[in-house]
Amino acid sequence: MSAHLSEWTLRRLHTGELPGKESQHARAHVSACEECQGVLKGLETNQARFEAEIPFERFEAGVERALNKPKGQPSRPLLNGVLVAVAASVLLVVMVRPMLSQPPTNRLKGGASAELRIGGGGPQRGILPGDTEELEPNERVRLAYVPGPYRYVLAVSVDDTGEVSELYAQAGMSLPVEAGQGRHWLPDSVTFTGKGHERVVMVLSDRPLEVEAVRASARRAWEQAGGKVEAMTTLGSGGEETHWLLLKP
Repeated sequence: MSAHLSEWTLRRLHTGELPGKESQHARAHVSACEECQGVLKGLETNQARFEAEIPFERFEAGVERALNKPKGQPSRPLLNGVLVAVAASVLLVVMVRPMLSQPPTNRLKGGASAELRIGGGGPQRGILPGDTEELEPNERVRLAYVPGPYRYVLAVSVDDTGEVSELYAQAGMSLPVEAGQGRHWLPDSVTFTGKGHERVVMVLSDRPLEVEAVRASARRAWEQAGGKVEAMTTLGSGGEETHWLLLKP
């Protein structure tokens, strides 16, 4: 009997990313291999569990709340090539394709955590902080957090030119976190326009931070990295930072 397929190969088969002949060989192997069948079934089960956790209705409802939000709620950003998706019909594609793995979560002190998920044009997935993830055309990003001991949340992004965009804030300051220790999704989904890298940074903090101060810190961090957004580390924002690096198509 031939060697078992690697989990990575089975994941690519599951998401339809294997080229023609390789896909045919993989499917032929799986049809005759109970162990590989079990791994593939596990991937399908994980995907179903993931989609049940955030069904499309919650994405759609989030957009409706954002469109009809009362005064004082965070506005949808449209800054420096960052566009927030607001049409429910556009968001329908977010849950269509499978993810590559269970969404990674960045664990912080006191039970706090931060999470970034991608969906829309390619496999729905989460990425580990510090990793670089390639986006496909029309893919969107959603951000979530568990507040733990923190009282405020802020999110910005930095592109290859050093432009810092405010993603989630309120009246130039951090947002108060939502009540409760469960996971909270920031409203709407975000689409990044243009090409190249985009570093997304979520900051959880004990006190509200000024957007302009965080923007200045991010710009300094970009300069200290030699103008390479992929080489940036901490912004020195004064809060607990989580970074994700995206590569726009």
